[in-house]
Amino acid sequence: MDKYFRELFDKAVNSFSTDSPAHAVAFARSAIAGGKDSWQKPAPPIAQARAVSIPSPCGPIAARLYTPLGAGVAPGPGLIYFHGGGFIVGDVASYESSCRRLAAHSRLRVLSVDYRLAPEHVFPAAHDDAQTALDWAVEHAADLGMDKNVLAVGGDSAGGMLAAWLTHYAREHGISLCAQFLIFPLLQLVETKSKQRKSPDGHVLGNQALNAIRKLYVADADAADPRLSPLFNENFKSLPPALVVTAGLDPLKAEGGAYADKLAGAGVPVQSLHYKAMPHGFISLTGLMPGALGAAEECFERFGQMMAEINGV
Repeated sequence: MDKYFRELFDKAVNSFSTDSPAHAVAFARSAIAGGKDSWQKPAPPIAQARAVSIPSPCGPIAARLYTPLGAGVAPGPGLIYFHGGGFIVGDVASYESSCRRLAAHSRLRVLSVDYRLAPEHVFPAAHDDAQTALDWAVEHAADLGMDKNVLAVGGDSAGGMLAAWLTHYAREHGISLCAQFLIFPLLQLVETKSKQRKSPDGHVLGNQALNAIRKLYVADADAADPRLSPLFNENFKSLPPALVVTAGLDPLKAEGGAYADKLAGAGVPVQSLHYKAMPHGFISLTGLMPGALGAAEECFERFGQMMAEINGV
C-alpha cells in the first residue's frame, strides 16, 4: 500500500489517543477530503448523477442519485447505499467515485445517503437518518426511477451496519427489501479488543479506531443494542438475500463471516466473496492498493447479477 497513505492513516488514528476529540475528528475529515481523489482510480462514466434532499425531523438529509448507462428503462432495481467511516468521517462527496463505480458495474440506480456524524451527533442519530432515508426512498421510489418492489440496501463498514440493521427494521415494519449488500461490515460494538479483531497489517483498522467509534458515537448507549450490534440479533429469519464481502487483512472479517453463517442458518440465501489480500476499506483505495480496483469491480458486478436474478432478468 502507498507509504504516504499508511503514514497519513496512522497519524489520523493515533490522534484519537493523543489529541482532543474535536482536533482528531477535524484532522481525519480533512485528510479524507484532501486525499479522496488521489486514492481512487477514475470512475467510469454514468448516465447521470444528481443531488437529492430527503426531509427529516432533524433537517434535510443530503443524498445523491447515480444512474448508470446500463440501468435500463425506469422504473428498475435500486440500491439505497450508506457510506463507511466509523460514524465519524465520510460523506456522499468522499464516496463519489466508489458510488459511480458501484452504479456502473452493478447497472443499478444507486442512492448514496449522508447521515449525521459523531461526535456532533451520537447514537442513534445515524441510525435514525438511515431509517428516514429508507422510508422516504420506498415512498418516492418512482421519483428515483426505482421499482419499490425491487429495492435493496447496502453499505460498507459502518454503512454496512446501517444496512444490516435496516433489513431487520424493514421486516418488522412490512417493508419489502429484495437484497442486502454488506461490504466488510461493522456488525458489533460490544467487543473491540478480541484477537479476531486484531488488524493483520496494523494500519487500516484497529483497536484505536474501534474504540474511537465506541467513545464518540455509541457514547452512553448500550453497545449490545441490536441497532449497534446486529450480529447479536436473535431473529434472522425472513431477511432478504445477502451478498457479504470480507477482506483477509480486515479485523472485521470474522464477524462478516459469522453474520453470513447466521443468515444462512436461518434459511436466508447468502453469497459470500472473500478477498484474501485486501484490507478494510479497499473499495475506496482503488488507486493505492494493487488489486483493489479489480476486487471492487468484481463484487459490484456480482451484486448487480444477484439483483438481476431476483428481478427475473
